[in-house]
Amino acid sequence: MMKITMFQKIVITVGIAITAISFMLIQLNNFTHDSSLNSWDEGVNGYISSMRKQKESAKPIALFFYTDWCPNCKKLREEILSTPEVQAFMNDLLPVRINPEKGPLENQLSEEFGVFGYPTVIIIPGVDKKPVVIKRTNNISPAQFIQQCRQALSA
Repeated sequence: MMKITMFQKIVITVGIAITAISFMLIQLNNFTHDSSLNSWDEGVNGYISSMRKQKESAKPIALFFYTDWCPNCKKLREEILSTPEVQAFMNDLLPVRINPEKGPLENQLSEEFGVFGYPTVIIIPGVDKKPVVIKRTNNISPAQFIQQCRQALSA
């Protein structure tokens, strides 16, 4: 039987730890990174900025409340929000992505909008207009998502 020295044990342990951490970081990056939403404003500051822009442009605001761990949020990002037709539709809106777990202000904002599950998409049709929650975000097509958003805009 071969004896493993203390140094070899340390090297093996450090190697395993580095491999595990690298794997976790890669998975987290794959899960949370979606370049299709990079143009969206983010967090409470993004929401405040969009409210200012809305007063100037009269464009509606689209709020996307999500968390990093939510599989339905990932599915909505990858299969709906990142599609060319939805991105083109969002060009006429002021989109904001908000992760309530990123900070206390984001969490407070989600509470103010009555968010109780993820993903939640809310359309604010205009200044002083009532926010409208998009009822269905799972198992729909991009066209169905856009249709719901258009209905919210006309509400």
